[in-house]
Amino acid sequence: MVIELAFNGKMMKIQLPNNIEVDNFSPGTTKHPVTFDQFKTTFKSNGGDKLFSRERLLIVVNDGFRNTVTELILDWLLRLNENYLQNTQFLIATGAHDAPTEEHLRKIFGKFYGRLKKQISFHDAKDKSLMVKVGYDQFDEEVWVNRMLFDYDHVCLIGSVEPHYFAGYTGGRKSIFPGLADFKTVERNHNMANSLEAAPLKIKGNPVAEHLGALLKMLDISRFFSMQTVIDAQKQLAGVFMGDLNESFQEAVSLAKKIFTHKVDLLYDIVLCEVMPPLDSNLYQAQKALENCQVAVKDGGAVIVVSACSEGVGSKHFWALADKWDKENNTSQDGKMHFGSHKLSRVISMGERINTFLYSTLDDHIIKHVFYEPMHDLKSYLEPLILKKDIERLAVVHNAGHTVLWK
Repeated sequence: MVIELAFNGKMMKIQLPNNIEVDNFSPGTTKHPVTFDQFKTTFKSNGGDKLFSRERLLIVVNDGFRNTVTELILDWLLRLNENYLQNTQFLIATGAHDAPTEEHLRKIFGKFYGRLKKQISFHDAKDKSLMVKVGYDQFDEEVWVNRMLFDYDHVCLIGSVEPHYFAGYTGGRKSIFPGLADFKTVERNHNMANSLEAAPLKIKGNPVAEHLGALLKMLDISRFFSMQTVIDAQKQLAGVFMGDLNESFQEAVSLAKKIFTHKVDLLYDIVLCEVMPPLDSNLYQAQKALENCQVAVKDGGAVIVVSACSEGVGSKHFWALADKWDKENNTSQDGKMHFGSHKLSRVISMGERINTFLYSTLDDHIIKHVFYEPMHDLKSYLEPLILKKDIERLAVVHNAGHTVLWK
């Protein structure tokens, strides 16, 4: 039996004995991508024409880290109203990310970027002069949101929905929280991801997702027109849902679950997780594969993340946190919560139940520093276990950064 995995720009083949049961999983694709006529029908039937009834419109878009078909949506809106761009402002929901690069701006707006340059703003989570206070959250802490949301009669939110490793799903409320929120609010939200109850596909009982839902209730969302897209594994527009923010999000979640997830009835001894570009560039991003697949592994089994990580760990802050991490107690040495600490605490928590390996181009000391175990030769590791019948079931998850296994 031959297993094929993408690794570092090439296909890697692993020959295994035939007496092993192997299941393969991949994200799905749509046979019928959304057409302009379908978009037009959905837009009009959900009251989209009201966006064009005012002189000034604000459109909130995702940053360059999301696979959102923003350019296509803008193009289709132009076909519906050839004048709408003239008085429209665009706000990039960067959340706690850095300012968008020129490359990201061109990725987001495509052919429209040159035309719209002067109409584009981006959120800065650390600049409260750009925000207004909207209330207090469950921690009795102030919550701030970008003031541009309140400067326009009509606001359109263009989001993309897919599984998210600790918020349940991307999209929907995430255009605003964390997309347009202050850094401290984002930090409090993300710190709740230290709990493994914050998991892919999970909204109810997920502390991160429930916090986002509570924050959204601070705003009058009837002012917003939502466009929630679902993009399949081939980057085709599989679905677009419009109108009410919560309703369109839930509809998109239902489709995203069909495309990106697989239910497993029996657990696996080992799950091999293939990480595809661009997530394979660094370990910080490649962790999504571990998060997406770990629940499908037996206690004492293993997840092997196959990712080149040619750009290293991917976050100096992440590396610095690991320097000061108390592994035994799974907390920072100063006992405080720090932004990004969930990346470390979750790997350690998972490691109490399963083995977490990384097959990459990184040096062993780098891998161990962030609490993975290095893997040097997949065949040499797997074959003896199979021959001794220590492995009965093996799963291969292709594009594991976007494929979720659940039970």
